Amino acid sequence: MSDLQGALSRAKELARAVGRPVVAKVRPRIENIALDRIRPELDALHGDIAALRQDVEKCTKELDGHVKWLYDEQRRLAPHLAALEARVAAVERPGSVARPADKLEYAPDEADQVRAEHARIRARLSAISKYEERLARLEESLAARPEVSN
Repeated sequence: MSDLQGALSRAKELARAVGRPVVAKVRPRIENIALDRIRPELDALHGDIAALRQDVEKCTKELDGHVKWLYDEQRRLAPHLAALEARVAAVERPGSVARPADKLEYAPDEADQVRAEHARIRARLSAISKYEERLARLEESLAARPEVSN
């Protein structure tokens, strides 16, 4: 049996040695045929990737504009919110340092208005922070994706 296996092994080596030049000549032709058949699919995929890249860039630019606007709004509202918080604190705690008794006397309905405005501003800032958190997660997921080149 071992003689048969040895003969088969030598026959395989001889076939490989004789077939190498043939394979070397035929291989480029086979690769060209395979590439010609695959090329339309590759071109379609490259087109799809380019379209997706443009969509992502467009969405990123839009999100960047929204984030800048939200940042500006937050920066603009911060002093107003701080002032309202001081006023609400003064109304809620009579005799506090922030509320001189002779200067700031609020009627009950005015205090309710200030509290309502304070609640609206807190809701807006909460929405802004949730939106910014969502944008940060989207940016992280986009950054985590591998870059596809044409």
